[in-house]
Amino acid sequence: MVDDVAMLALLQTFKGWAYVGVTAAGLFLLVYYPLRARARASHEARRLTGIMERSPVVAIEWATTPGWPVTFVSPNIGRWGLDRRALLGGEVRYADLIHPDDIDRIVTDVATHIDQGPDRYTQIYRLRGGEGGWIWLEDRTWLTRDEGGRVTRIHGLLLDVTERLRAERDLRDSEARFRAIFDNVQEAILLQDLDSEHLVGANAAAEQMYGYDRSELLGCSVDELSANEPGFDPARQKALMERARRGEQLVFEWRARHRDGHAFWVEANLQATEISGERLLLVTLRNIEARKQAESALARQLDRLSQAERHAGLGSWEYLLEAREMWWSDRLYGLLGWDAHRGTPTLERFARDFFDLEAEDGPRFAAAMETLIAGGNPGPQRLLLKARSEVREAAWFSFTMETPVARPDGLHYVQGTVLEVSELKRNEQALRELNTTLEQRVNERTAALQALNQELESFSYAVSHDLKAPLRGIEGYSQLLESDYGEQLEGEGKVFIHNIRTGVAQMHELISDLLAYSRMERRALEEHEIRLRALVEEVLESMAPDLLGRAEVVLDIDPDLRLVSDPDGVALILRNLLENALKFSAEREHPHITVQAETGGATLAITVRDNGIGFDMAFQDRIFDIFQRLNRAEVYPGTGVGLALVRRAVNRLGGRIRAEGKPGEGAVFRVELPR
Repeated sequence: MVDDVAMLALLQTFKGWAYVGVTAAGLFLLVYYPLRARARASHEARRLTGIMERSPVVAIEWATTPGWPVTFVSPNIGRWGLDRRALLGGEVRYADLIHPDDIDRIVTDVATHIDQGPDRYTQIYRLRGGEGGWIWLEDRTWLTRDEGGRVTRIHGLLLDVTERLRAERDLRDSEARFRAIFDNVQEAILLQDLDSEHLVGANAAAEQMYGYDRSELLGCSVDELSANEPGFDPARQKALMERARRGEQLVFEWRARHRDGHAFWVEANLQATEISGERLLLVTLRNIEARKQAESALARQLDRLSQAERHAGLGSWEYLLEAREMWWSDRLYGLLGWDAHRGTPTLERFARDFFDLEAEDGPRFAAAMETLIAGGNPGPQRLLLKARSEVREAAWFSFTMETPVARPDGLHYVQGTVLEVSELKRNEQALRELNTTLEQRVNERTAALQALNQELESFSYAVSHDLKAPLRGIEGYSQLLESDYGEQLEGEGKVFIHNIRTGVAQMHELISDLLAYSRMERRALEEHEIRLRALVEEVLESMAPDLLGRAEVVLDIDPDLRLVSDPDGVALILRNLLENALKFSAEREHPHITVQAETGGATLAITVRDNGIGFDMAFQDRIFDIFQRLNRAEVYPGTGVGLALVRRAVNRLGGRIRAEGKPGEGAVFRVELPR
């Protein structure tokens, strides 16, 4: 439609170039934007890779085949010393890196999630690091499934939580230690919220103190734990808490109430503190009921002591050396006539103004006071002092002073007493006068006793000679009568002669026993070492053979057993006990006597046991009295002096004797002598 061919050619050329330009521009745009997007994506990938390399989180992907081969893992896994290429190449299986104690749990857990879901879950387990150590991982896993629900990939983000778990473990250990300390502290501890005033903590000692368990205790108010007694003031309690809230540390005594209702004293310590960001009131309680009772008892005791001092006329004093302080009891003021309103005198005045320093122990008192004033130790003193006439007329005092004693605070004190002994002093003077007359009386009595002893000796001589002489005459004439005229006497006459001779023999025996009894106290004791078994055997040999013939005598005595005593006295005891045992067991079919000896500390016990007629224990004291007999003389002859003689001999040797028996079952005599 253009006539000009040249123009047409020009237009065609322009059209061609325009087409080429548009095509080139289109091609440029088609290539530029994808390349630009790819560059941006590459840059973003490099940026994300850098972030991942610096991130503590490791991205990982596993296949679902056995051993969980790694199909992707971020490069920062190298921080744990693991080779990324070895994991991706299958040279190292991930499952082989899991701790043997954790692998079964992990396998079971993963299988459960694959079969049942959910597809997102978290696991914590240990993984072997490159240096052979174990690290704790928190594995946040999610599963990818296809349209059929089959898991095709397992993705995870791994975070090293070793330090976090260690910190949590340390925190748990710290809390456990704190709880152990908290519960094992002897004092009760309560924690109270300063705002709500509710109890938020209590230890085991608080449970025991109040009788509640922890949950019950935390549900109680302070009013419920306080004794509703006269003196309990809720307003005071509020004021104390307010002062503690302002930072004051308070210590005071309080009446608490147990669950069962009884009240008791506690010492409370209040202090505001901050625990885990909370402002709390720390209340420490100590049961002081025993101390309060002791204080009350001490107060009563001091009151009793004061009363006792008043009644006994006793005053006490105390001096604190370092502080030079003097203390007097109330009674001492009255004893020394000093007005308590004037204050306690100083030690110097005490040493100078109250006692006569020239009478009795006055000089020693002055010297002791000078030593004490100088800070020295005068040692324990017990002195007799006379009061100055201007203090008390004719008054005497017993003064005591102890050695200085250290107090817990390091200071030293001296204690002493002043006891009025005026009446005792007067009685002592009267006693001296009485003693003067008594000495004369004693001399007179001694002379009289000596005369009596001489008379007794004369009497003993008369008994042994003058009384025995007629007996010997009677015995001689009766023998002549029996030998010369026996055939002329009838039966009754022979009986008379026999009775006369028997009476004479009994009289001889009685006189001998009486002489032995009277001489016992006057005979001098001689101490020698005695072999007891040998002495018993010697006594047995000296006894009449016909008396020993029928009895079995057993000696249960160690041959080496010895004691130091008077041999004659011990022999007399043994002889009389053995004769007594033989006499009263003679009628038995098989008379049996046992002599035993045993030591016990400083004593030696000798036991003589027989199977004779015995005696009633109602008469155990009478059998040792002189002339006392429990049986008729016709049946069991004797004088009734033997056991009395035994008791006197035992007493002289410093021992004791006792007897036991049963009628028809024998008797036991036990003698205990000092060794």
